[in-house]
Amino acid sequence: MRISYSSLENFQNCPLKYKFSEIDKIKEPKTKEQVFGNYLHQVLKWFYEQDPHFPTLDHLLEYYYNHWPKRTKTILLNPKKEELSIWQNEQEEKDYFQEGLRILETYYHNNFPPKSLIIELETRFETIVDEKPNEPGGKHILTGIIDRIDKLPDGTLEVIDYKTGKKLPTQAEVDRNLQLSIYALGLLKKWPKIELNKVKLSLYFLKFNEKIETTKTIDDIEKTQNKIIDLIHQIQTSDFKPKPSILCNWCGYRPICPIWRHLYEESDDQIDIEAKIDEYFDLKKQKIELEQKLKNLKMEIENYSKKKGVKRLYGNNGSFYQEEYQKVYYNKEQLKSILEPLGKWEEVLAIDLKKLEKILKEIPDNLREEIEKAKKVEKKFEYLEDVDKTKNDFQENYH
Repeated sequence: MRISYSSLENFQNCPLKYKFSEIDKIKEPKTKEQVFGNYLHQVLKWFYEQDPHFPTLDHLLEYYYNHWPKRTKTILLNPKKEELSIWQNEQEEKDYFQEGLRILETYYHNNFPPKSLIIELETRFETIVDEKPNEPGGKHILTGIIDRIDKLPDGTLEVIDYKTGKKLPTQAEVDRNLQLSIYALGLLKKWPKIELNKVKLSLYFLKFNEKIETTKTIDDIEKTQNKIIDLIHQIQTSDFKPKPSILCNWCGYRPICPIWRHLYEESDDQIDIEAKIDEYFDLKKQKIELEQKLKNLKMEIENYSKKKGVKRLYGNNGSFYQEEYQKVYYNKEQLKSILEPLGKWEEVLAIDLKKLEKILKEIPDNLREEIEKAKKVEKKFEYLEDVDKTKNDFQENYH
C-alpha cells in the first residue's frame, strides 16, 4: 500500500474524509485557513530559495503583497456547484492579510540572518515500512514532504515543519506527534548513515513565533512503524464512518458529508424540520430554566425548614420532609487485624460494605463487637425529598 502522512492523519481524524480523498478521489475544496497557511509556506519557501542573497524585509513583504491570493475561488461540493470567493467579505480578507504581514515581520526579525545552513526545502521522501513478522501484507510505501531541513553549527540536522494553526500544543503533544516521527523515518531513509541522536525535529508555530522541538530514539522509530502498520490495517478493514469533531469546521467535504449535508441542501419536505429543531431546543432551554427555578425554590424551602427547625413543610399541592442518612466507614487497619486471621480480609479488601455485612453474619459475636468499634460515622447528610400530591393520592388509593 502506498500512503502519505496526510492520508494517515485524515483517516485518524475522520475515516470518511480519507475515503472521499483517497478512494473516491474527490478533490477537497480549500478553506480560507488552508489557503492562508499554504500561502505562508510558499512565501517562506521563496525567501529561503534566495540563499545566500536573502531578500530584505521590504522585498519579502513586497513578494507577499504581489502574490496574495485575493482572487482565489473555491468550488463548493453541492448540487448547484456554486463558485465562491474563499473570503466572506473584504474585511475578512483584510484581517487575514494583516495577520500574514504581522507573522512575516515577526518571523524575519527573529530568524534573520539565518543561524543555520539550509540544506533542503520541501523535501519529498519515500520509505518502506515492513509488516510485522509472520503477518501478511508485505511492504508499504510511506511518502511525505518536509518543509525544511537545516544543518546547525554543531552538526545537528533539524527538521522544521511550519504550522499556522491557532492552538499551541504542549511539549508532551509534540513529543507524541506522529508527523515528526514519520519525518524522522523519512530522514533516515534519505541519509541512512545519520545518527538519530543528532537529529532534532521541530514544529514552528508561525502565529505565536514559537518553535517546539523534540527528538526520537530507535525505540520511538520502531513504535512509529508499528503505529503506521496498525493504521494501515484499520484502513483496510474500515467501514469509513464519519467521525464528527471540531475539525469539521475546517473540512471542505461538509457539503457531501451525511453529518453536515442537510445544511447545504434545499428542503422539499412538507415538514419544516428546521422549525421543529428550533422548537425542540427552545423547549429544552425552557426546561433548563425551569429546573434552575425548581432548584432555587427547593433551596429556599430547605433554608426555611432549617431556620424554623421543622422536619416537614406543607403546601396545597404537596409537602417536603427532611431526611437524614449517614455515611459509614471503617478503620482499615483495625478491620484488617480482625479479618485477616480468619482469611476473610481479601473478600473485603476495598471494604465493600455489602460484603462486610455478609461476613459479619459468619464470624463470632466478640469479633463483631470489635468491628463495630472500628465503625465510624464520617458525616451526616441532609437533603429534601419532594412528595408529589398526585403520586401520594395514587399510593393512598392503591396500597
